[in-house]
Amino acid sequence: MLDLFGKIDKTFIRKRKLKEIDFKQLEAINKVYLREETAIDHTTWKDLDMDNIFSEINYTVTTPGEERLYSWLKNPMDNETALKERQDYLSHFQKESSISQKLRKKLSKIKYYPYNFREIMGTAFFVNYLLLIIFILLSLTNLGIIVYSLSIDINAFIFLLLVSSVNIFIHFRFNTKYGIQLQALSYLIKILVFSKNNKKFIHQVMPELGDRIDRLNAQLKGITNKGAVLFRVEGLDLLADYFNIVFLMKEINFLMISRQVNKHKEEIMALYLLIGELDAILSINRYREDLDYYCEPIIIENEPQIRMTDMYHPLVENPISNSIEVNQSIAITGSNMSGKSTFLRSIGLNVLFAQSICTSLSKAYRSTFYRLITSISLNDDVLQGKSYFLSEAEAIKRMVELKDDDYPSLILIDEVFKGTNPVERLAASMEILNTLAAANTKTLVATHDLQILPELHDYDYYYFTEHVTKDALEFDYKIRKGITTTRNAVKILAFIKYPEDLINRINKRIEEVELSYENEKGE
Repeated sequence: MLDLFGKIDKTFIRKRKLKEIDFKQLEAINKVYLREETAIDHTTWKDLDMDNIFSEINYTVTTPGEERLYSWLKNPMDNETALKERQDYLSHFQKESSISQKLRKKLSKIKYYPYNFREIMGTAFFVNYLLLIIFILLSLTNLGIIVYSLSIDINAFIFLLLVSSVNIFIHFRFNTKYGIQLQALSYLIKILVFSKNNKKFIHQVMPELGDRIDRLNAQLKGITNKGAVLFRVEGLDLLADYFNIVFLMKEINFLMISRQVNKHKEEIMALYLLIGELDAILSINRYREDLDYYCEPIIIENEPQIRMTDMYHPLVENPISNSIEVNQSIAITGSNMSGKSTFLRSIGLNVLFAQSICTSLSKAYRSTFYRLITSISLNDDVLQGKSYFLSEAEAIKRMVELKDDDYPSLILIDEVFKGTNPVERLAASMEILNTLAAANTKTLVATHDLQILPELHDYDYYYFTEHVTKDALEFDYKIRKGITTTRNAVKILAFIKYPEDLINRINKRIEEVELSYENEKGE
């Protein structure tokens, strides 16, 4: 973490903050990598709070790295071959920690590109040989005037000023029209220079990866050699910037390289992707260093169970770990605030992490590959005119539509249809949950509706509990096998000092409702 002089390299260790990440652009770019079979949809991403999660784990230091890490989380792996390849990739660089640190420090000099690099590379770069000749003549003219002006000829200075003014005008006009392509080329050169200068380090860790990068470097060396001159002087100081402008260095070299860029778009994007993968791998290993503990998951096709030991959630401060073995679908009961929703999110997040970054926030993880679908934290969608119930209905419809797919689904639901009336909610809950449990899914549902439990088939029961008195509100957030025997809503109202007479009336009404329900049941 320290440089040769003992100072912390902040660029090297820093994470990208949430406000710095352009999620709209990342989502647009992800369409290139999208795999419909296992892709995490918008609702599931939002339910798991993945924007904040991504910000938490994102130690990438380049744009291609950030894009790649995002795409991995959005498109979990679905087979053992891909999983093994990524695990090996992580393992190789984790073992060579000193080389990894050097590479991350070198990568950090590439930094981030403000636009969609892939989109810009998809456009034709400007090529004009006549303009190139004119720019070269103007540059040489300026050079000749400078040499001549050493004689302190006032007329030479005036001519120098005139030609320099023309070149400055050309510079800013050219940048106005082709500035985005110039920036893209500048960013490409940084990637090319990094890959050329650091291929020996990469080759030491993963010879195959080093060879792939080396082959691409050989095909792109014409761009690398000319482009290195283009941006070597830029940004050093005001004098260097002035030199770049008045001699049209940027424009000349751009026009000399642009044809090569158009010719080698495929190789450029292949290298861009490899550098992104390298940065993403180093970022994951860096994230692992901050964890109290984690494990590499065991994921086997057709594994019938999900088993997690001491699993936890990364955004919870001082998290309470839980272990779970899922043999069939599960119904989870428990009082308000006891931990049901966080538990569901922890399950979902660990499944997603296992199938994307090969990292489970647990001491042991074993399962098969799943498509992950959730309905946890929906809200009324005012902009689209959707009610809470309609949002719920659409979220659960996704699950029903995929229930018989050959690829298994892991379904996480926090209350079924809590946005509608009790009679319809209970009836719909029973039928939908039984339909899902009988299909190619494992369904984990949290519910307050104890009435539905006897009607569920092929479900195991778990619960969370609490201890509430007038003076204390205590939760241990540990999951237990069985069905809850407590409820705490009114106790919480009393705890936060609702009027005592109001609490008494609420309890009396509850007794009346329960007595009526028992009588109906007896009949």
